[in-house]
Amino acid sequence: MATNGLLIDYEYCTHCGSCEVSCKEEHGYPVGKGGIKVLGDGPWKIDEDTWNWNWYPLPTDLCDLCADRTAKGKEPICAHHCLSSIIKYGEVEELAKELARKPKQFLIVPQYKPLEARGQFVHVDKGTEHRAAHMDISGTGEATFGAHRHDAKVGDYETEA
Repeated sequence: MATNGLLIDYEYCTHCGSCEVSCKEEHGYPVGKGGIKVLGDGPWKIDEDTWNWNWYPLPTDLCDLCADRTAKGKEPICAHHCLSSIIKYGEVEELAKELARKPKQFLIVPQYKPLEARGQFVHVDKGTEHRAAHMDISGTGEATFGAHRHDAKVGDYETEA
């Protein structure tokens, strides 16, 4: 039996929300839950003439690739309703060939109910030594959006008027 997945060409995703809304409606998920979520990266400047701003439709752990629909020969509802036609459903081997032809795509095989498949996460105590950096911050009062280390002097930072 072939493994199926989704090939997502994020270069052309506009974050219209069609995949998220159609999934929610198809499965009756409550507010805040869904089988696919569109995440963003940007905007930020790459160089003088180029900006980065990408949207990434990512299946969540609730995605079962619309098992009821695909069992009837239909594509998952997110792929069916994608206005940019960037979500493709199919056999992983075939999708991998398309992936090799174009950048700015990713291939994903959602694993429905991962806790049942992999088991419960078990924390392993590695002692009391902490390796993460810690920094206390507080506002300076000079900028409503600024925050600096608590040991920094207010004059150490320039603010824009």
